[in-house]
Order: sequence, then C-alpha cells, then structure tokens
Amino acid sequence: MSVSKISQVQETNEEKDIFSDIKYICNSTSLIVDSLQKGLDVAQLPSGDVIITEVKTINIQYSWDETKQRMVKISQTQ
Repeated sequence: MSVSKISQVQETNEEKDIFSDIKYICNSTSLIVDSLQKGLDVAQLPSGDVIITEVKTINIQYSWDETKQRMVKISQTQ
C-alpha cells in the first residue's frame, strides 16, 4: 500500500470517529447532563447514539361506590 493510500485510509477512519467531532461532543454532553439532572437513565453507545429511558409514575385513586356497585376513579396525579 502506498503512503498516499495509507493516509487516505487514516483520514477515513478519523472521519468516522464521532467522539472526535467537537459539535457531537458539545451536543451530546448537554443532552446527557440535562437528562441525568432530570433523573433519567442514559446510555451512550459506541456508535455515538444516546439512549434515554424515562419512567413516569401515575397514581390513580379509586373508591367503592355503593350505589353504582363498582370502583370509581376519584383522582389521578402524574
């Protein structure tokens, strides 16, 4: 392999390294920090993709209605 081909291969490999892209680093870091501050689960994959998992808790309160003979929703909070 010639010297010019080797440097072309090296340049191509460097272009594919998302973690050396300053714009990627700034944007992903901001996204990750904001998500962690909100208590979300964050995973950053080797490809550079970021997976954020959010779990919401919804509380619903039911009460027994004697006249209707069934459970009736009386409140819901998120």
